[in-house]
Amino acid sequence: MVSTKRPYVIGDGDYKIALLDFGCKANIIRELLKRNCTIYVYPQDSSKDAILECKPDGILLSNGPGDPEDCKIAIDTVKELYKTDIPILGICLGHQLMALATGAKTAKLKYGHRGPNHPVKDLKTDRVYITSQNHGYYVTDDSVDKDTAEVSFINLNDGTVEGLSYKNKKIFTVQFHPEACPGPEDTSYIFDEFLKLI
Repeated sequence: MVSTKRPYVIGDGDYKIALLDFGCKANIIRELLKRNCTIYVYPQDSSKDAILECKPDGILLSNGPGDPEDCKIAIDTVKELYKTDIPILGICLGHQLMALATGAKTAKLKYGHRGPNHPVKDLKTDRVYITSQNHGYYVTDDSVDKDTAEVSFINLNDGTVEGLSYKNKKIFTVQFHPEACPGPEDTSYIFDEFLKLI
């Protein structure tokens, strides 16, 4: 219901990004436009072939509402996109769908993560960021295949998974919203990391 009903293109930058829209926040698109991207936006039920037709330099799996396990078509598509060598960034629901596509599990939080004040730790740098979040499901840590991905961020309030980095792939995903700014910039560097992969 919240996805675009037909594909469209916005921007005319040097990097071609295929964005699978599950209810994409406008600021995700603005962050990509600021980084010299042309964005090809696709409906949530688009096929792999339709998405790859634009020959994207990178793929972004957007945020969106609801139980990720209900997104059967999208999970199947993400499984196919995972097999490519194209850099992929998943945000919020996109993070959960990539996890499900690679065999991990999701579960419902007793209390959803809501608001602009969630402390998240980057396990690579040991730095803590205050993040904006709005979700009721999470990827369960013990279901992540350690040969497929490693946990890259954790929530310091409850220890839940906040990000995954996929091994031998140019793929990483985050549960929080890097396009939101609880402080001046916070985690918007996530988009820069995505562009570095490209």
